[in-house]
Amino acid sequence: MNTPLLYALIMAIGQIALTLVSFFLGYQTEQINQGTWFGFIPLLYGIAVYWFSLKAVREENTGQYLTYGQGVGTGMLVALYSGLLGSLYTYIHFTWVNPNFTDYLIEASRVKWAAANWSEAQMEGAEKGVRLFTQPALQAGFGFMATLVIGLIIALIIAAILKRNPPEES
Repeated sequence: MNTPLLYALIMAIGQIALTLVSFFLGYQTEQINQGTWFGFIPLLYGIAVYWFSLKAVREENTGQYLTYGQGVGTGMLVALYSGLLGSLYTYIHFTWVNPNFTDYLIEASRVKWAAANWSEAQMEGAEKGVRLFTQPALQAGFGFMATLVIGLIIALIIAAILKRNPPEES
């Protein structure tokens, strides 16, 4: 198995596990407002996986070299593969595991909106938007796009740190 695919599987399995932990802790249901801090854990996990994937590619190369382009390319492959797997799971999760996520989100949001003195018409309009953008297919699509963008940013940074160019041939 090639290195980017291996690390994409590690990324996807870890992210799926963290999603399930979040669900079982109630951070996607009754305690949705208390779980916002939990969203940083998958980001930190992702950064670690990108780091180790680029390091593994560098160690595989003869002379342990990793050009900036190789690093960014590897990071993007990890993002692509893990994004596809993660998007598939996102669809499954919000269709069958937690199909009431939108209702919990709206219930928690309505409390905040009421505290901000929103009118009922404003709340109903916002609720329509929330219901639209939290459909499982849209969440999966946006999740895939976000994985690519965030993966690119992380890969650009980590590739700059881990790059080790081969010596110039004279």
